[in-house]
Amino acid sequence: MDQLYMLRAFVAAARYQSFSKAAESLNVTTGSVSKAIAKLEACIQTRVLLRTTRSVSLTEAAQPYYLSCCSLLEELDEANRRFTRARDVESGKLRLIVHPMLMGETFSHLVRGYRAIAPNVSLSVSVQEGAANLYDDRFDMAILPAHLVEHSGVIRRTLSNSQRILVAAPGYLEQYGVPQAAAELAHHFLLLDADSRKKEVAAIDLLEGDMRVSVSPRSLMNGNEILLRAAALMGTGIAALPEAMVRDDIDAGRLVHILRRCTTSDSKVEICLFYSHRELLPARLRTFVDYCTGFFKTSALYEVKDAGTVSSGTDHREDHGWLAAEVRHGRASPFQSMAR
Repeated sequence: MDQLYMLRAFVAAARYQSFSKAAESLNVTTGSVSKAIAKLEACIQTRVLLRTTRSVSLTEAAQPYYLSCCSLLEELDEANRRFTRARDVESGKLRLIVHPMLMGETFSHLVRGYRAIAPNVSLSVSVQEGAANLYDDRFDMAILPAHLVEHSGVIRRTLSNSQRILVAAPGYLEQYGVPQAAAELAHHFLLLDADSRKKEVAAIDLLEGDMRVSVSPRSLMNGNEILLRAAALMGTGIAALPEAMVRDDIDAGRLVHILRRCTTSDSKVEICLFYSHRELLPARLRTFVDYCTGFFKTSALYEVKDAGTVSSGTDHREDHGWLAAEVRHGRASPFQSMAR
């Protein structure tokens, strides 16, 4: 039996954790894959896969061998691809998954820029919030938060690291006032995702400078980041959202970054570019990798422009009409009344 085929069968079975899926990817029968791996194990005198009725997994001893085989096969495949690289630059399809939080002006700039340098590449973008699998042959690349892609055998390039910052629409701040300290958030309507809240408690932990502050708002709304951004834009309340997600809104004046010294105490939101080839990508994909990483590194859109009324340590709320409504009118906000 061809040793190269034995290696391909082994790598495919380990990657897909299934003999049937490995066979499908190689366009052979399941029995052929099983025989190839049995022959390989006999040749190297080592069991490489643990087989059960439900799953297939690498043995501990075979893990370094698997990585070496992956590298060897990828180099061989790339040598074959070199003959068609020039054609691939001019044509072909790039299938990309993008998280909804990135949908905005910045992503539009990214797409227009890439199409300008690769006009003959057919770019197919799918917007997807959940986890992604780059080994099912549906997508070539993904721009997603780091936790949504299984990292084993996948290349990850970090594009941005964003703290969750506090933002609100100008209309909301005009009606209910700009909080000047984290503790004042207790009197506002907060828009929070599940990760920002304490488990089973209606509270959020914030870092105000070097101090940890726990805030229990009287009123709040839960949801995913897309819904919370939409609610913030409509003036519903103050949202804790990834800075990269609302950067365009802040620049355009649709949202205001408040309490600049405050961030949520949970970890940063890391946005990454993922692709399944370890090295020597087809040219149309390499072009996108280089352009995308350069775009996120140098784009001037990634400098947050905060309103001076908020960034200053002085309270300028009266100067801009952003005095809390309950102070101006001697009454509680409707959100506080609702909470009671």
